[in-house]
Amino acid sequence: MFFSIRVEEVAKLGDAARLFAFKDTAWRSIFWVSLPPGILFVIGSLLVAESPRWLFRRGKKEAAYAALLRSRTTEQADLEIREMEQTASAEKATTSSGTKVRESLLRRKYVIPFVLACIILACNQATGVNSIIGYNTNILLQSGLSDVQAHWGYVIFTIVNFLTTMVGVVLVDRKGRKFLLSLGSAGIIASLICTGFLFRRTETLRLDTSRTVQSMVTADQKVTLVYDQKLADTLLEAAGDAGRRIEHSPTSLVVIYSCGDFRAATKAARSDDTAATPIEITRASCVPANKVVAFFSNPFGDLDAARQSPLRIDNALITPLPSPRSGWMVAISLFVFMAFFAIGPGVCVWLALSELMPTRIRSNGMSIALLINQAVSTGIAAVFLPTVGKFGYSTVFFGFAGCTVIYFLTAAFFLPETKGKTLEEIEIYFEKE
Repeated sequence: MFFSIRVEEVAKLGDAARLFAFKDTAWRSIFWVSLPPGILFVIGSLLVAESPRWLFRRGKKEAAYAALLRSRTTEQADLEIREMEQTASAEKATTSSGTKVRESLLRRKYVIPFVLACIILACNQATGVNSIIGYNTNILLQSGLSDVQAHWGYVIFTIVNFLTTMVGVVLVDRKGRKFLLSLGSAGIIASLICTGFLFRRTETLRLDTSRTVQSMVTADQKVTLVYDQKLADTLLEAAGDAGRRIEHSPTSLVVIYSCGDFRAATKAARSDDTAATPIEITRASCVPANKVVAFFSNPFGDLDAARQSPLRIDNALITPLPSPRSGWMVAISLFVFMAFFAIGPGVCVWLALSELMPTRIRSNGMSIALLINQAVSTGIAAVFLPTVGKFGYSTVFFGFAGCTVIYFLTAAFFLPETKGKTLEEIEIYFEKE
């Protein structure tokens, strides 16, 4: 927030060199600001006790009992130790020879909790929470807020996240995991649909000026755009009558370009942002640096051919900027999104799934579920900006809402309540199923 205000103050001086120097210092300082929370996290991790069941299964009964006493009464600890002993005895009795049977995720009593874990962890990322947090300032800028207002919006966004997380921690053992996940996912759906409709009002007026921008590409396959009101009016004038309808009003520009089989997109630039840096579109910014990066960008792409391909402007999308009032409405809907996520999925998902997965296969089952979680997260991160550039924020938010509907149905109708139950009791529940 401090750096955003200072950038605006320096921009008013009209000294481009000084503005560039300050921005160069600002982004480095932001990393130093992020260091103290990381140090606190490391210190906190040293104070976390080992899992009692992990200790017990390795023959460290006393250590397991001591770990239980850190968060339970003596009666509760005694009960759980007895349940661990009963579970261990049942495992030993599974074969007459006394050899341990290797548990499989494909056994009937494990399939349901495993599938639930995979669906919930995938949908947890498919709400778009990481993209909304990571690009929150950009989203607010495109919603109609100024740079300083957008950064203030992000500050409020993080405060909402913190406060509602505390509320969720208080409610998780009172209301239960199932209730909070159902409530949270329902609120997420409503807020995402509201945000999508707010963006839809202006994105219907979006224009593609790719032909005009393509004509600006130089012989060395690059183009530099200083997107101010003058350039915006020039591009809109070339678009004909549709362009004249939004001419002379603040707009944003996103350029999607490609070389061969590889595509890239610029960040959104605003015509009323006097402190914005020029948009640099080059072949080097589109073509991956090596075959490893190329594989993850497009596994079927021809890197050698792309290095010789001309720079092609696929889309140069100009969208009228909403009013600041509309921007604050978007900000409020995102605050609501964050509040419902923090109070439900943010607090409950890891707790509920760690309780859901049967003890004997928890490590394997959760590993696979987490792999799916990260795969979905990576996929969304890869397509978020190109999709926004091509179809707009409204399409993205509606897509997130659709994925969250699956989340809500799973939490409300298929996920059992695990509040107040030991891991052994939850495992017995699925055995009966």
